[in-house]
Amino acid sequence: MPKYAKRMLATAILALAALFSGIAGAAELKVLSTDAMQSSLQELAPAFEKQSGNKLLIAYAPDTEVEKKVAAEENIDVVILSKPGADKLVRSAILVGGTTQELAKGSNPDAVYVAGSPFSSEQPLAAKALIDYLAGPEGKNVFRAKGLQTS
Repeated sequence: MPKYAKRMLATAILALAALFSGIAGAAELKVLSTDAMQSSLQELAPAFEKQSGNKLLIAYAPDTEVEKKVAAEENIDVVILSKPGADKLVRSAILVGGTTQELAKGSNPDAVYVAGSPFSSEQPLAAKALIDYLAGPEGKNVFRAKGLQTS
């Protein structure tokens, strides 16, 4: 086998090992959420932590502050904020567009809450797992119980 092929194989094996070791180990996810989602997240967080083995460190702020903190590239793995704020952060390449998912709608038509992961996330796979969990059946049940609408 030529040297080049051996190096490529070794690089691929190391990359896969790093990927799988990251999946197997528990992550500590930093979550920043709008205040409006606090009661829902307080209910959902323990179940996600138990199911995934990941630990959530959740901070809450008013929607405009959430957007500012994420734009300032603070160390955040998952952000939950209004759809207009999320769209703005995706357009400015701060949130990864492929990770954003709509979670719930409030009674006000403008109150649509979206979760996404910033490009600066240190735990992208665990962040995506949390977003999928929140957008999944468990999340939808809690959001509906809290008076929010889900799709």
